[in-house]
Formats: sequence, structure tokens, C-alpha cells
Amino acid sequence: MPEPIPSLSVSDVNRLIKATLQDTDGLKNIWVKGEISNFSQTASSGHMYFSLKDPASVIKCAFFSFQAKNYKGRPLKNGMEVNLFGSVSVYEPGGYYSLSVQKIEELGQGDILLQIERLKASLLEKGIFDPTHKKPLPKYPKRLGIVTSPKGAAVEDIIRIATDLNPSIQILISPCLVQGDEAASSISGAIKALNDPKWEVDVIIAGRGGGSFEDLMAFNTEEVVMAYYHSNIPIISAVGHEIDRVLTDLSADASAPTPTAAAKLAIPNVAEVMVKMGEVEDRLKFALKNRTNIGREKLNGISNRTFFQNPYVILETRSIAVDETMNRLSLLGKNFLMQKKTDFAKTEILKIRMEQYTTQKRKELELTQSRVENFSPLGTLKRGYSVLRNAKKEVISSIDQIQTKEKLEIILSNGKLNIEVVDKIKE
Repeated sequence: MPEPIPSLSVSDVNRLIKATLQDTDGLKNIWVKGEISNFSQTASSGHMYFSLKDPASVIKCAFFSFQAKNYKGRPLKNGMEVNLFGSVSVYEPGGYYSLSVQKIEELGQGDILLQIERLKASLLEKGIFDPTHKKPLPKYPKRLGIVTSPKGAAVEDIIRIATDLNPSIQILISPCLVQGDEAASSISGAIKALNDPKWEVDVIIAGRGGGSFEDLMAFNTEEVVMAYYHSNIPIISAVGHEIDRVLTDLSADASAPTPTAAAKLAIPNVAEVMVKMGEVEDRLKFALKNRTNIGREKLNGISNRTFFQNPYVILETRSIAVDETMNRLSLLGKNFLMQKKTDFAKTEILKIRMEQYTTQKRKELELTQSRVENFSPLGTLKRGYSVLRNAKKEVISSIDQIQTKEKLEIILSNGKLNIEVVDKIKE
């Protein structure tokens, strides 16, 4: 009888498949491009599950929360074209394989854009883009500083527009590289140079003309962004772009879509200002003339009045009024003094009567006091009498209140005696 063929369990097969797939170098740390579909996210765990498809095939994907927390791009959604980085893994209980995603890039937005977005988020969190830090642009600058390439069209546009707007404007150029590996340090150094107080620059325009995304990269570096932020002189970011803003637009005190627009923003139109000043001057002259005429009419009206013709009339009237007032005050003062003398005389009479009344009452008090002393117990004791009290401090007035051998107290005028009754005799 043939020996039975050994068989594998389902779990054994899935385990072998998993080991085979996960040990294959070609399925580890790979980039896969496709379109997201069947997207879902588990709210409690934060894990994201979706399929990645192309016109012919589909593969399941899992983007776990510990990897997804580092994703800084746009929210994932169905139909989004992406480039995924990850490894193929097998879920043994379900018997299916999927791509375990570690990183996601939206197609057309590679590592550079992701880095810019991350830098933007970091600078935003530090307050670099806070509007309260931005300085106002001067209304009438005398000296303009330009940070750009001296060979580009941007510097020519800025100079042309600035001088057209204000022919007397002073322009100081701080040349720098605007693209390439050394552009960032060149731009930041040029900005720092114009901040030297000896140049007396009122406002700075820093930027360049248009170019590709790569050409504008220097204005998305942290070094240049911070140079704009730390400028003590108001600075305008003027990078020629049409759609996306560069990061220097956010850290500068003001921004313009082109260098030409920046020049118009920084420099006022002197011709328009002169016209407005002429209009203001005309209004001031007209107003001053009206005020002068009104004042002259008022002065003529006042000068024709009597007191201007003969000012002594006012003095005479005032002198009479002062004399009458002084007379009334003098009379009132005399009446007041006479009244006070009368009141004082009444007070003296009252004082005499009070002294007489006090003397009489003092004599009556002395007499009463002597009478009280004669009838007081102490007075009686002084005349030879005494007071007899028992142990309960009760006054003894009858022999019947006393017991033989009872201890008594005799109170005299100048002391006390303690006695014991030997015998009592009743008469």
C-alpha cells in the first residue's frame, strides 16, 4: 500500500508564502506608482487602508498610523495619483498580501515640495510668518535698496519703474546670485549688507524675475526666509511667479508678484503726489482767505463799538461799581463789629451770673455734705456708738438674737473686735 502523501495546513501554506515574499529583495523598500481607490480610515487607530490600481491591476495597501503621522501632504482620497514607498507583506489569517506603506508622495510633488511644506509648517509654528512682526513700508522713501542679480531683467525693471515714479530716488544695488547652490548664502549676505546703517536705506526690494520651480528654490530656503525676517529695514519680497507663493513672500514685510509690482509698491508716484499737494495747497489758500475775511469783518464790527471808540467809558463804569462795593463792604463791616460787641457784652453778663450761681450751689453742697456726715453710720460710730454683727454678718439689735458662747463682731469707728458671749442678761 503506498504511503500517504504528507499534506500542509492552510496556515502552513500562508506562512511559507509570507516567508517567501518578505525575504525577496525585489519586494522590499520599493516605490509603486498608481491611483488610490477604496480609501478608508479607521478613526480609533488612525490606520489608512486603500487599493492602488493601474489600468490592468490592483494591490491592497495599508498605511499604519505610526507611519502616517509623518505624512505632511494633502489628505488622501480616491482618484489621487501617488507614488508609494514600502514593502510587500502577507496577512496570514486572511491569506492575502498587501503593500505596507512607509511614505507617500503625490505625483508632481516630490521630495522637494514635501520639504518645503515641512519647512513652512515649522516656520509657521515658530511665528516667523506672524503679521504682528511685519514693519510698515515708508510712505516717502529717499533711498531704495535692491537685492537681486545685476545681470537679470529684474534690476532694470525696478530701476526704470522707480525712477519714473520718483526721479530723485536714490538707488543702491546689493548684487547677489539668485539661483544655484550658493544663491541662498549670497541673497542673505546681500540683505545683511544693506541693513548696515551707514547706507541709510529706507526700504529694500529683494527678489528676481520669473523662472522654473527649481530656479526659485533659493527663496524657499530657511536661510533666506530668516534673512527677510531679521531685516531691520522694511523689505519687499519680489519673486516673479504666477501661481504658488515662495516662503519669502510670507516672511517679508510685504510681497509683490513681480519686481515691477514691487517697485510700484515701494515708491510713490511723485507726479501724483505733487498734483495732490497742489490741490491741498489750493484748498488751504482758499480756507485761509475765507478765515481772513471773516476775521477782518469781526474786527471791523468790534472796532466800531463804543468801548473801542472811548475805552474810558468802561473804566468809569467799573470805578463807580468798585466804589459802591467798597462802601457796602465798609458798612457791613461796621454793623458786624457792633453786633459782635453786643454779643460779647451779653457773654460777660452771662459769665458773672454763672459764677454767682456756682458759688451758691457750692455752699449748698457743703451744707448738705455736713448734714449727711452727721447722719451717716460712720458719724454715729465716731460719737461712741458701735455695730454688733453675728457670724452671718447680720446686725444684732436684740439680746434674743444672741446665743451663749456665740462669736460676734463689734465694729467701731476705727476698727473691729471679735468677742465670744460668756453670758447674756436681759433687762
